[in-house]
Formats: sequence, C-alpha cells, structure tokens
Amino acid sequence: MPHRFCRSLVAAAFVLVAASPAVAANKVVDASKAFGHLDAYLKLPAAERSHFTMAFYFHVGRSPLTAPIWLVEGDRKTPIPLRADGKVLRLPTLAQLGAAKVEVGVDAATKLGASIGLEPLIAPSTDMDARELAAAVAQAARGAKQIAGVMAFAVPAPKSVVFVGATAGEIEFADGRRAALPLIKGAPAYDPAALPNAKRIHLAKLPSKLDID
Repeated sequence: MPHRFCRSLVAAAFVLVAASPAVAANKVVDASKAFGHLDAYLKLPAAERSHFTMAFYFHVGRSPLTAPIWLVEGDRKTPIPLRADGKVLRLPTLAQLGAAKVEVGVDAATKLGASIGLEPLIAPSTDMDARELAAAVAQAARGAKQIAGVMAFAVPAPKSVVFVGATAGEIEFADGRRAALPLIKGAPAYDPAALPNAKRIHLAKLPSKLDID
C-alpha cells in the first residue's frame, strides 16, 4: 500500500487497495495496511504512549467514510465504530493487526483514503490542563520518529497542540496571567516550549479535535 507523507506523520495519507474481490462486492484489506504505522505505535512501551495516541480518519474523496466497516477475524466480524468525521473510535490490537482483515461496506472498486494523526489522549474541552497537553506533545515528539520508521528523516518533531474548530483561546499561566493563544491555519495552538509555566487552556468553543502538529 503506497504512503504519501506531507510535512509530517500527522498529515500522512494513503489509498486503501482491495486485497481480494472474493468477499461479496465489499472492499477487503489487511488490517496492517488499513492501519499503517499503528503497529509501531503499539510496540512503544506503555509508559511512552500514556499521553498520546494515533488517530485514523477514513474518507472517500473529501467526504468522511459513512459506510459500515468491520474487523474480520476468521468467521467473526466485529463492527468498527466511526465518528461522523470518519475517525475510528476503536483501534485494532497488535495481535489483530497481524492476522485480521478490514472489510468496508463499499464496492471493491471504490478508492478509500485515510489520514493518520497524533492526538493527545485527553478529551477535547473548552478548559484543559496545559500540563497534560505538554506531556502529550513531549511523548509524541519522541515517539513520532519510531512510528515513522524509515520515513523518520521526513518527519519533523511535533511541537504544538492545535485546537481544530475552537476559533480562539487563552492560556492561563501559573501566576494567574492570561494571554491569547496564537493561531495556526485559523485555529488556536499551544506550543509548550514557547509558553512555559502554562497552567490551563481556555477555549472560546469546543474543538472538534486536537492535533499534535
């Protein structure tokens, strides 16, 4: 399965190619191909991925995938839940990546895409602990190179959390001072190295997702 890296692992994208036309008309691929690089993430020691995770968003063209999708292990098919924006809400285990298939309820000729990102494990909110976000960035900066493997040379170290869809936000420092968060592509962003002694992040709107970029 070809991979195309754009700026960083966060912007990685690839096309899912049908592994076999034998199962009805649905598209079927190896789980390891549908979830590229996930095995490298799962092989990191638990203590080195306790604050960040990999996120997969499936899409057809520019639209999120809405068709049903299953993890197939022998005769067992387990639904894989997707969010409205195509984000996979339950990732396969390392053992499943090595043996399972992914079946998607679309014609085998349909071209599917997937965007891969790194995200903090903390849930999006309008009020977040800056120290937890800083820990996620620090872990992701160390882990991204190992996850990228042979493409590590092309992956800059992540340094910020971007609050996609939040429109504006403030950072609260340990001494009570506040300052506006800078914007990256129209979304507020928090760079722990550039904003030391941060305590809380306050956002004007609930972000749709958190990107480590």
